[in-house]
Amino acid sequence: MSFTTIRQVIIGTGDMESASAELRSAFGLAAGFADPLLEDIGMDDQTFRVGPQAHLELVGPLTPEAPINGWIAKAGGVGGGYGLAIQVDDLGPLLAAADALGIRRAHDLEAYGHRIVQLHPGDLGLLVELDEIADPDAWFWDDVDAEVPDAPVVDDVLAVEISSPDPQAQSAKWATLFGLEVSVVDDVPQLQLGSRTVRFVQGDAKMMTGVDLAVVAGREPAERTVTISGVTFTLV
Repeated sequence: MSFTTIRQVIIGTGDMESASAELRSAFGLAAGFADPLLEDIGMDDQTFRVGPQAHLELVGPLTPEAPINGWIAKAGGVGGGYGLAIQVDDLGPLLAAADALGIRRAHDLEAYGHRIVQLHPGDLGLLVELDEIADPDAWFWDDVDAEVPDAPVVDDVLAVEISSPDPQAQSAKWATLFGLEVSVVDDVPQLQLGSRTVRFVQGDAKMMTGVDLAVVAGREPAERTVTISGVTFTLV
């Protein structure tokens, strides 16, 4: 049976140190770990485990020449929702659908023994990375010896919110790409990618603007809503 699931929510930031500290403080996360491949393209990053399956990743520039600097400038210098890493069992049908829709490929390469294809953010509202890993219980970072948080506040990613001048058209494009049906909840179109929801809302810029996180049972966060690097996190 085929599957598609969001594995990693990627936030772009111009201030890695501050954004990392804010994420860890607000959500009770342990120290992040780096993807060594990103250093080769001038990108700094920290990835934080959120429960057993989901991840939050911060990305930013290592050098003034790093390409992400241009994106951060367009985002007002603060940062914002940069991308999603989505695990799929078979890239073939998705790439055929992307080509039919005229969605451009930003990158097509192999990483850690798996093919990954990054779809152009100008076509989908943010960078969409499709990672072909056939085993739904396997992920890139399974073997990383990451720190475990002492008292995590959150343990899953529930939903992401993508703004667009035309959320109906944007949601229809995503639905066609992934072979899904759009549902409408409180006048907001949305899709279900595995156990996680993608909502499409009205906004001037095409960007991921919100993330819903699941609160660990029995924990009460200091704040239910917090904005970090231009992204509003809602703790549910």
